[in-house]
Amino acid sequence: MSSCAVNTVGSAPEENKFVHIDETPAYVLIETGKSLELINDHIYICLAEVEGKARSIKTPMKVVGGIYGVAGLVALIDLATTGGVISSLLIPGMAVFTAAAWVTYASADAVSELGEYKNLETCLEGKGYSVVFFLEENKR
Repeated sequence: MSSCAVNTVGSAPEENKFVHIDETPAYVLIETGKSLELINDHIYICLAEVEGKARSIKTPMKVVGGIYGVAGLVALIDLATTGGVISSLLIPGMAVFTAAAWVTYASADAVSELGEYKNLETCLEGKGYSVVFFLEENKR
C-alpha cells in the first residue's frame, strides 16, 4: 500500500465516517463490521508502538547535531582568530560542517514527528484500516 496526498480537499473528513486521532492530522476510516471500540483499541496500541520509535531517532539527532554544532562553532572561532593561509582554506569547509550539524539538531523534531505519523499509518494499515491525513492551513 502507498500513501497519497490530495491537495484539493476543503474540509476535514466527516466525523461519522472517520475517527480523528487526537493531536495528529490522522483520520481512520470507520470500516463496516468493526466497532468503534475496536478501532480505538487498535489506535491506542499503534500509538504506544510508535511513541518509542519516535523518541529513538529524535534524541540521537539532537545529541549529535548539538555536539558537532558546538565543536564546529568553536573550531570556526579558533580558525578565524588564529589567521594564516591554511585557516582561510579551512574556514568555508568548517562553516558548511557546522551549518549541517545545526540543521540536524533543528530538524530532529520534524523528522521525529513525520516518522511517528508514517509509523502510525503503517501500523494501522497493517491492522486493515485506511488512514488519511488532513492538514488544516491557516486561512487569512
